[in-house]
Amino acid sequence: MKNVVALAVRTAMLIAICSGLVSCQDELKPASNNTSSIPAASKAASPEPPAQQAQQAPPAPPAPSKRQQLLNTEVRALYITSWTAGIDRFKQLIDMVSHSYLNAVVIDIKDSSGKVGYDSKVPMVAQTGAYQRRIRDLDGVLKLCRDKKIYTIARIAVFQDPNLAKARPDLAVGGGGKMIWRDRKGLAWVDPASKVVWEYNLAIAKEAAAKGFDEVQFDYVRFPTDGKLKTMTYPVYKRDVPKHEIIRRFFQYVDQQMKSVDAMTSADIFGLTTMVDDDMNIGQRIQDVADYVDFVCPMIYPSHYPHGHLGLKNPAEHPYRVIYDASLRGMKRLEGKRARMRPWLQDFKLGAAYDKKMIIDQIQAARDAKVFGFSMWNARNVYTNAAYLEKLPEANPTPPLRAQVLEDIRRREAALLAMQNRSTVIRQEKTSIHRPRRKSKES
Repeated sequence: MKNVVALAVRTAMLIAICSGLVSCQDELKPASNNTSSIPAASKAASPEPPAQQAQQAPPAPPAPSKRQQLLNTEVRALYITSWTAGIDRFKQLIDMVSHSYLNAVVIDIKDSSGKVGYDSKVPMVAQTGAYQRRIRDLDGVLKLCRDKKIYTIARIAVFQDPNLAKARPDLAVGGGGKMIWRDRKGLAWVDPASKVVWEYNLAIAKEAAAKGFDEVQFDYVRFPTDGKLKTMTYPVYKRDVPKHEIIRRFFQYVDQQMKSVDAMTSADIFGLTTMVDDDMNIGQRIQDVADYVDFVCPMIYPSHYPHGHLGLKNPAEHPYRVIYDASLRGMKRLEGKRARMRPWLQDFKLGAAYDKKMIIDQIQAARDAKVFGFSMWNARNVYTNAAYLEKLPEANPTPPLRAQVLEDIRRREAALLAMQNRSTVIRQEKTSIHRPRRKSKES
């Protein structure tokens, strides 16, 4: 009887095991080709075969912003006043640019008189009476440039602002008592440390970018340079930090305010910033500017260098020598910095009669130093057209003065380092001399 029961138990176990195997095999069977019973949502959610996934194209990268596109544009510009931009002669200049090897214009929108040359909607422009009707149709001016594929730069003179100084004496550089200080030309300035002045100029800059300018350029970002400097008083600047620190803070503010604006930024600076080590008592050092803008634009006009510069009796008569030296020195100082160098060159008669050859020599020198573009200056906007209608010179891969200038830079840097080390030793020696002796402990 026991054998019969054991046999029955084994038979039941075998049946259960076989049933389980059949069930597992059913789960491993491929799904039927008939999908009519699968809901549509389930079909859509089904994963695609790996081969089909591999065939899909990757998503397209986002389109580059206007600013990204412009960053690699080599600008070759002419300067144009707001007065010229409002008359028919502007069209003649634009026509010349469009048929030349130039591709850009720098247009004053707020010049060193403090006047804003277009109908600005910035409240402080109206409050201070800054608007002067010069550019009658700024939108039309910008459209004409866009149609001809000409890059546009809005130039803003910042701290030399006689109009603002008159309207807001509380922001003006003072000359003692209640007097407004003026330079040798009779022009008034506003305090470079004033946040109100900063905000005013940045409001104009943002408006210019919104109107369609490709770039905003800041000029006269410095302390005054001439006149009775000892009589100057400042309503905000307390002389508690170096002047160059105030200018650095301004450009830091420019960078912060313009980050959200789809336009380039640049700064005009003194030509000597490419070679001197201090701020010349005006607050300008190229290294303080170069981390906050896209382009630095030193004004390296040969006529503006003193007699004896580079051993030259009249630097204006040696455009290649002066421009190459200044450009290469500037490029060395910009190594590792955000900004590229785009110098201002000379197309006006001062110190020498500048002709087509002298202008071409400047462009050749700038390109030999590997700067990124250039701008030509003539205060009356009367240019030597013939210099720009022919193909511009290409950079010389082996400039004849390169080794000489680089060696001079090396010697200068070595001398400066030696001087700094000597100063450190002297300070340490003075500290040691004046340090009080510790009393020895009595035993």
